[in-house]
Amino acid sequence: MIIYNKEWLNNKHIVDLLKTDYTAARITKDEFIKIKTIHPVGFYTPGLMVRIGLFILTLIIAIVATSLLVLMAFVSVHIMGSPGWPLFLGIIYYVLLEFLTKSKHYFHSGVDNALLYSSAALLGGGFIWIVIDSHFTTGDNLLGAITIAILCIYLTLRFADVVTAAVACGAIFACVYFFWALIGKFGLATMPFVMMIAAACAYFGFNRFGKNAKSLYYIDCIGIVKLISLLTLYAAGNYFVVNRLNNMLNALDDSHTAIPFGFIFWVWTIALPVIYILFGLKRKDTMLLRTGMVLVAAAIATFRVYYHLLPIEIMLTLAGIIILAGSYVIISYLKTPRHGFTYTEPEEINSADSLNLEGLAIGQATSHLPPVGQGHAARFGGGSGGGGGSSDSF
Repeated sequence: MIIYNKEWLNNKHIVDLLKTDYTAARITKDEFIKIKTIHPVGFYTPGLMVRIGLFILTLIIAIVATSLLVLMAFVSVHIMGSPGWPLFLGIIYYVLLEFLTKSKHYFHSGVDNALLYSSAALLGGGFIWIVIDSHFTTGDNLLGAITIAILCIYLTLRFADVVTAAVACGAIFACVYFFWALIGKFGLATMPFVMMIAAACAYFGFNRFGKNAKSLYYIDCIGIVKLISLLTLYAAGNYFVVNRLNNMLNALDDSHTAIPFGFIFWVWTIALPVIYILFGLKRKDTMLLRTGMVLVAAAIATFRVYYHLLPIEIMLTLAGIIILAGSYVIISYLKTPRHGFTYTEPEEINSADSLNLEGLAIGQATSHLPPVGQGHAARFGGGSGGGGGSSDSF
């Protein structure tokens, strides 16, 4: 299903893991370079600034090309007012994306990202346009969410992109919301609890799937889905969110602050960030830990909206003191390594070595090295040319 060379993906995963060991000085530079030579990665993945530049340039080229097609289509055929036009453009961009990714070996290089997002936006917009033109009496929002979810799930499985994974996750939660809302008043009344269950199932399901070997190519995608699930789980029971949603659905103004089962939502608002932090410490999960720390501030802000016990400046000061105190306690607790989870950062190499390693990574990604056994050992061979193992042909 995935478009990328799986052998290169496996090699990239190995090199990324060993890069951490190299940074922590557990392996030498020569050992790390030899490992990279044995596990070649032929993807084109430039640095961050180059990727941003290629992304913007590709978008500009796509806009200019689309404008030319628009002018040609406007003169020749009047199809601009139909959903077939964005679908046509989306298919063109997607075919171009497939071709360039396979032929040029792009891997999140900026060019493929721009084409991916452009084709996804055009295809998604075209499908939603069709749904709107169909004039469904009920379920149009659900059908639109299902369409976006299916499209983004396919693109995520094909290109392992975190943005499409995030959109797919949000669309799936939207599907749950719109489907349950069709039930009527009972569905709207129980909506927070249904969304809590959906978010919890998504988190635990993907957390379990992330431990499977088949998920190796989608580690980043699984991470963003888990993060969105944690935030959705909290938002579904946050008193402020539930209160505003209740007012919106019942055509009430914001002066109505009382909601059914309000005590449950207040407990959820205050207790869940603490639970995230405790489970993050217990399970050595930095995502849970960091999310919990951020949501502590959200809980304090929610409390401040409904209870004005102190002036805002004093409340903010107290919130900062609470967060700093919690951070200090956690840092003090983790200064002593506890079952592989510690606050102490790994030992880092100096900046000169970091720059040299980055140069090697960029050189390997752009030099189109031949397969193993066709001269790799002779070209690098233990660093006979100096400079961290690079020869005069580097």
